[in-house]
Amino acid sequence: MNPRDFVEIKYGQWWEQVSQKATKTKHARNIRACLGAVDYHNQKKRPLNVLLIHGSGRSSFSSAAQELSNSQLLLRSAVEPFRGNPAYEITEIALREYNVEPCEGCYSTSSALCGFPCNCFPWDPMQELYPLVLKCDVMLCSTGVNQSAMSTRLKTFLDRLISLDGGFFVGADQYEQKGPEWRDKCIALAARLSSTGQLHYDARMWGRVAAYFITSKDEKNSVRTVVRNFKTPLSYIELVAQSLRDGNADYGFFHAPRHWYAGAWADPDEELCHDKRYFSSHPKFLKRAKIVVKAAIQLAQKLRINPIPFDGGARTNRT
Repeated sequence: MNPRDFVEIKYGQWWEQVSQKATKTKHARNIRACLGAVDYHNQKKRPLNVLLIHGSGRSSFSSAAQELSNSQLLLRSAVEPFRGNPAYEITEIALREYNVEPCEGCYSTSSALCGFPCNCFPWDPMQELYPLVLKCDVMLCSTGVNQSAMSTRLKTFLDRLISLDGGFFVGADQYEQKGPEWRDKCIALAARLSSTGQLHYDARMWGRVAAYFITSKDEKNSVRTVVRNFKTPLSYIELVAQSLRDGNADYGFFHAPRHWYAGAWADPDEELCHDKRYFSSHPKFLKRAKIVVKAAIQLAQKLRINPIPFDGGARTNRT
């Protein structure tokens, strides 16, 4: 492949490289995978399914750092007591290994333009992740703090989950390329359904539990600068945790009232290569993370026995 070929593939439209017939077949496979995951989730007798999502850009040994991220190690260590127990099925995903495309925001034009499963990118690796989210009872996310926010990879992943949250089901026989005709049909459909009070909303992630594991370097940096003259009382870790909880509560995830996130911070005056040593010498971080994992699993077990009916989007009682 020469540089020009790479640019055409990277920055061109994917459907210019793949036939619509092949894509329609792929969309049908995506549907089967998602519906199969829903069937699995609805089974009464099965292990509790725990999904670990690592958002760091170095959440695998494939990164230049040649080590796992601090947030990934925090979460993995906290889950360790549940590994090997047949009552739990644990799946672990490092988002660095999945080149997920950013959401194109079709929902902002019309609710009907957001399809389930996502039909903007039928071939991208997010299609492998949708069934894992639909199967899970607990989703545990790890991330560092990047620009006072969660990692780019985790944000992209969570943005793309909108397809599961109210996305219009697009059957295999209905699949079309998203051109002007498709857009106009979707807008007309949504407008008609809305005018008659029939605009549907499938909250496919409703009733699952989420918790967060966040690491930061500058959390306890006492140096006063212009940018540290915060008007908000929240720290870096708290900012990320609140953003994650609010966004995923909108998707229908529930959170343990007291123990829904764990944070760990390094010494701001030490070189970064010493951070893992700092974390390991302060057991309070891991202790807190284990409490959060346990609380999330206990809440998920409770909700499996006594599920909470969908509140219609009112966002009440989600913690």
